[in-house]
Amino acid sequence: MRTIHIEAKPDHLLRLARLKDPVGAVSEMIWNALDAEACNITVDIETNELGGIEYVSVSDDGHGMPNASCEKDFSGLGGSWKTKAKVSPELKRGLHGHSGQGRLRAFALGEQVRWVTVANAMDGRTERTIISGTIDRPADFDISEPDYVDDPVGTRVEASVPAGYVSRLVQDDTAQQLASIFAPFLAANPDVNIVYQGKRLDPATVWADMEQYPVSWQSAPEQPDPLLRVIEWRKDVGRVLALCDANGVVLDEVSPGIQAPGYHFTAYLLWDGFVERRNDLHLAELDEISSLLEAAREKLRTHFRDRDRQRRARQIQEWKQEGVYPYRGELTEPAQAVERQMFDEVATTITRRLPGSQQSRKTTLRLLKEIISHDPSGLYPVLDELFRLPQSEQEELKRLLQRTSLSEVIKATGQVADRLDFIAALKKLVFEPGMSRTVKERSELHKILERETWVFGDAYALMVSDQSLDTVLIRHLKALGRETEAEELDPVRREDGRQGIVDLMLGKAHRGSSGREHLVVELKAPKVKIGQTEVGQIKSYAQAVADDPQFRDARVSWDFWVVSTQMDDIVRRDATAPNRPPGCIAEWEGGIRVWARTWSEIIDDCEDRLHFYRDRLNHDPATEHALEYLRRVHGSVMPQAAEPV
Repeated sequence: MRTIHIEAKPDHLLRLARLKDPVGAVSEMIWNALDAEACNITVDIETNELGGIEYVSVSDDGHGMPNASCEKDFSGLGGSWKTKAKVSPELKRGLHGHSGQGRLRAFALGEQVRWVTVANAMDGRTERTIISGTIDRPADFDISEPDYVDDPVGTRVEASVPAGYVSRLVQDDTAQQLASIFAPFLAANPDVNIVYQGKRLDPATVWADMEQYPVSWQSAPEQPDPLLRVIEWRKDVGRVLALCDANGVVLDEVSPGIQAPGYHFTAYLLWDGFVERRNDLHLAELDEISSLLEAAREKLRTHFRDRDRQRRARQIQEWKQEGVYPYRGELTEPAQAVERQMFDEVATTITRRLPGSQQSRKTTLRLLKEIISHDPSGLYPVLDELFRLPQSEQEELKRLLQRTSLSEVIKATGQVADRLDFIAALKKLVFEPGMSRTVKERSELHKILERETWVFGDAYALMVSDQSLDTVLIRHLKALGRETEAEELDPVRREDGRQGIVDLMLGKAHRGSSGREHLVVELKAPKVKIGQTEVGQIKSYAQAVADDPQFRDARVSWDFWVVSTQMDDIVRRDATAPNRPPGCIAEWEGGIRVWARTWSEIIDDCEDRLHFYRDRLNHDPATEHALEYLRRVHGSVMPQAAEPV
C-alpha cells in the first residue's frame, strides 16, 4: 500500500468535487468508463428500509487502470493523457475527460470512495488494484499493491457513507436526465449499454421526438458538415445546445439561444472540429465558430416553427371534429386566410387555458374570432383578463400579436374590403334611381361622407364639417401652428356679406416639407345637377378665402369642389377646358383652384386606387355586402331607401 498526495488545498479540491451535483458525478464516472472503451456500464444504488441511500457503485468492462499508471493518474490536477490523445486507443471514440479532475467528483456520491480496477499489466498478467480516498482527506489516495487475478478487465467505483445530496440519484427524473446526457452517444454507438438501477438507458423510450439536420458551414469545407440532432423530451430536463464530437461525446454546452415555448429539448451539435478546440469551447461564442453556432440556432428555429405548424394543425383538426372551430368551409379570399392564420396561432397558443366544457370552448373560440376580425390590436388585454396567462404564455402571445405580418395585414385587408363595400354602397346612393332621388344631402350623404373622407384622397384628414368660414379660418391657422382665439379674428364673409357654411374641409401635409393642401367640398344631393347657381356658391367660398388676408400663406394651396351626380352643359365645357386639368373650372392666383366633380369621376378614381388590392383580395362586393357595411358603420344615418324591406 502506498499513499499519493495531490498538491492542492483541500477546499479547492472539494470545490472541484461539486458535492451538490451527484447526478453530474455519476455522469462523470460513466464518461470515464466510455473513455476507457467500456461497452457495458452499470450503476447500482443500495437503499435501506427507510429509502435512504447506503451505497453507490458504477461498474464497467473497460480496459481498467494498470497498477503502474495509478499513481500518475491520481496524483496530479490536469495534464490528463486524454488532452493530447483526443480519441481512445482502440475503438477511436472521442474522449470526454481531459482536465484530470474527474476522480474528485466521486466525493459527491459518498464520503468514502474506492476504485477496484482490473487491467492487463505490462508483463501480460491481469492485475487488480484498489484505490481509496475519504472526503476528510481529499488530497490523499491510497493505492494497493497489485493482485494477480483471472477476473475480466474493468473498473468499479464504489461510494459509501453517503454524501449530503446523494438522495437526488433516486428521484423520478434522474434516469431521464442521464438519458438526455448520453442520448447522442448511445444513438451513435448501439453496442454500448448503460444500465441505471436495473433499467437500460434508452433515449427512444424517454424522448418525444428526434430529428437531425445537416448544418452547412462554409468555414470548414475540408470537414463533413456538422450535424444538428434535436431531441424533444416529455418532461423538462433543461435546455442546452451541447457541442459534441461526431460520435456524440459531449465536450461542452452553450445556451440554445432560441424561443420555443411549450417544448422540452436538448440540441446536440455533432462535429469533429470541436475536438481540436475542446480547450477553448467556453469561448465559442467569441471566435470564428460563432457563425456555426448561429447557423445551428437558425436550424433550431426552423425545426420548432415546423413543429408548431404540425401541433397547431392537429389541434385545429380536433376542434373541427368536436364542432367548436368557428370557421366554416374553404377559404375564398386572401384576407380570410390572413385572419384565420392569426386565429389559429393565437387559439392554439392558449389551448390549455380554454374552458373544459364543449359549449364554453365553442363560445370562447367564437369570441376570439370576432375580436381578431374587427380589432386584433385589442386582443391581448381581453385574453389576459379572461385567462390570467402565465408569464411564458404572455410573452408568446405578445410576440404573436406584435407581428405586423398578421395583425397589421388583417387591419389593412379589412380596411380595403370595407372601402370596396363602401364604394359599392355609394354607387347605389348616388346612381340607383330608387335611392338617389330620396337621399338627403345634409342629414344623410353628408354625415356618411364625413366618416369616409378617403374617397376624396387617401392623405386627407377631416378638419371641418358643416361649419362656418370663420371656423375654416381657425382650423387653417391651427394647421399652420398659429393658435388663435375666435374673438381675435375678423369675421370671414362671402362677397354678398353672408357667412357661408362649408360642408367639408379636408387637409393634408406635404411629406417632407411644411407645405399643406386644403380641400373644401360642397356636396349636393344626387338629384341636383351642378349649374351656375352651384358653381356660384363654391366660387363665393373661394373668393372669401382669396380676398381675406388672414388666409394668406405661401405654404398653403386651396382646392374647392362642388360635387353631384351630373353637371349642365355650360359647367361641363368649363370643366373640360383644354388649358386646365379635367374638372378644374377656375384657377386663381394664391394657389386657389375651383372644381366641378361628378360622383362617377370620384368613384372611378377610388376604384383605380383600389384596383390592385381588389384583385389580390379577390373581393367583389355584392349588394348585401354593401348594404351590410352601411348598416354596420353608418346605421344611425343610413338612408331609409337603403333599409331592408
